[in-house]
Amino acid sequence: MAPSTPGNGRTIPIWILRSVLGLIFLAIAATKLTGTTGTVEFFAAIGWGQWFRYFGGLLDLAAVILLFVPRRTFHGAALLTCTVGFGTVLSFNLWRNDPATWSSGIVSVPFVLTLLAALLARLTRPRPAAA
Repeated sequence: MAPSTPGNGRTIPIWILRSVLGLIFLAIAATKLTGTTGTVEFFAAIGWGQWFRYFGGLLDLAAVILLFVPRRTFHGAALLTCTVGFGTVLSFNLWRNDPATWSSGIVSVPFVLTLLAALLARLTRPRPAAA
């Protein structure tokens, strides 16, 4: 039930995606947990309070850890797909309601990250054992 076996042509792309997403989301988790680069303002605009910023940062950090455990990469990628996908929806609503304040990058960046995380989840999904 291994997510990928050496020689099947997926090992290198999986490691590249794992590394890129891991580094990106490690940085994202750090900015959420430290409240830097506009995260405080972003989460204030959402209106759910700063606890949600900390919660999101911890989820991102947990997902990054799972990405680098080969038997759990799928779970980390699936978690990232859900969290950043939800973030894309929230970002779209902020941008739609106030395009003068928020740039379109607020939507496009998380959307691309959602697609990359979903691709990694697809590549590492557990397969049933052959009968």
